[in-house]
Amino acid sequence: STKLILSFSLCLMVLSCSAQLLPWQKGQRSRPHHGHQQFQHQCDIQRLTASEPSRRVRSEAGVTEIWDHDTPEFRCAGFVAVRVVIQPGGLLLPSYSNAPYITFVEQGRGVQGVVVPGCPETFQSGSEFEYPRSQRDQRSRQSESGESSRGDQRSRQSESEESSRGDQRSRQSESEEFSRGDQHQKIFRIRDGDVIPSPAGVVQWTHNNGDNDLISITLYDANSFQNQLDENVRNFFLAGQSKQSREDRRSQRQTREEGSDRQSRESQDDEALLEANILSGFEDEILQEIFRNVDQETISKLRGENDQRGFIVQARDLKLRVPEEYEEELQRERGDRKRGGSGRSNGLEQAFCNLKFRQNVNRPSRADVFNPRAGRINTVDSNNLPILEFIQLSAQHVVLYKNAILGPRWNLNAHSALYVTRGEGRVQVVGDEGRSVFDDNVQRGQILVVPQGFAVVLKAGREGLEWVELKNDDNAITSPIAGKTSVLRAIPVEVLANSYDISTKEAFRLKNGRQEVEVFRPFQSRDEKERERFSIV
Repeated sequence: STKLILSFSLCLMVLSCSAQLLPWQKGQRSRPHHGHQQFQHQCDIQRLTASEPSRRVRSEAGVTEIWDHDTPEFRCAGFVAVRVVIQPGGLLLPSYSNAPYITFVEQGRGVQGVVVPGCPETFQSGSEFEYPRSQRDQRSRQSESGESSRGDQRSRQSESEESSRGDQRSRQSESEEFSRGDQHQKIFRIRDGDVIPSPAGVVQWTHNNGDNDLISITLYDANSFQNQLDENVRNFFLAGQSKQSREDRRSQRQTREEGSDRQSRESQDDEALLEANILSGFEDEILQEIFRNVDQETISKLRGENDQRGFIVQARDLKLRVPEEYEEELQRERGDRKRGGSGRSNGLEQAFCNLKFRQNVNRPSRADVFNPRAGRINTVDSNNLPILEFIQLSAQHVVLYKNAILGPRWNLNAHSALYVTRGEGRVQVVGDEGRSVFDDNVQRGQILVVPQGFAVVLKAGREGLEWVELKNDDNAITSPIAGKTSVLRAIPVEVLANSYDISTKEAFRLKNGRQEVEVFRPFQSRDEKERERFSIV
């Protein structure tokens, strides 16, 4: 019985550790989203709109653009969309959110930092720092005080010798600390085409170390089980301050109370995304007691007092030692062996803290669907980026060549937000009532939200069409209506003939007319085929 009790206790201990190290377990999927319960009636959509940002917030070194998420399609999906433009040398300050999100880098290069609670500081920079003079003086005074307390009868020569020994020990201790350098959690390079996920509560920051603007689009999932607040998304910054003063924000709140309900909700939601530094609410005495050995000026800067730079600031003397891609893999393997041999890890820490936070979807060599005459599809989900399993988000990058077609198809288990990154084209979306809810052209910089089950077809223009689809499921599944893997291809010819009241011959043509998969080349007349064949020859 003692062995049985001991085994049961060990099982409970392992389960408890796993719950602490894996706070975003997929087992939470069974819990319904609170947003679906409160706003389910808002999915009765009669019309969709391809929209651009409705608000721009300027900072010292960039711009934050926010979409109006009070529209029916955004409310139905629970999406909040934000585009960030970081100028060269700019730094998007560290922050975390109450909802998980997924970011797509549209343009530029930079450095991304991720801080996961409970994970070790596995990166070490080459930066070297000296102790402040006040701290060295304090150590020296402590050493002199300790030596003098041993007796007042010592000679001045003895006191001088002891003081020099104390100074030597202090310098030796400082040298040991000096040799360690700065340690921090993982940082990695980012570039155009990268997908970067983030669970709720995880701190991330971005630095543009390139020569061009770094542009990214971020989609928050307000209906996620990780969001324990209301349907609004909130960003909690650890530094900086809004360019608006607190008095201006108070006056805006009074104006909203006097305005319409829609304007009040929209301004309140935008303010929650970019409002203030969370440390600004703590008193100086508390911060001084917590962060010891720092002066009052540093405390004031922690609270963001008189800081009008916004949340994208111009970095000065920011030199980061960032490993290359092959070095990241080598460091991850070395970290596994080191922690595995030290006896300080139970395996769960290795599994979570070493998860990748980046995957590129703009590489033709990694395409999931490829048609040399039509285009390609690259997908990032929990199968090739496991961190997505914890936040239940995924992405898909689609490239269509001139006049090529994608679809029609629908999402089985997710809403999707289509963000156009290049070109222009025509999009048609049909809802549950069999009526068209969108039939218009889209262009770069626009977002179109397509609810679950709505069928969509896209046709590229003369310059082609590229977009990224951000979806609120880690393994989003689409069902094409036409093509080799389509639903019509899986239905018997006789069933199709009776369903559409056509002959079996026509049903066979309908079923087997397209041999491509999802991405279709445009229809060509006989003359166009002859011209194409002549140009190839």
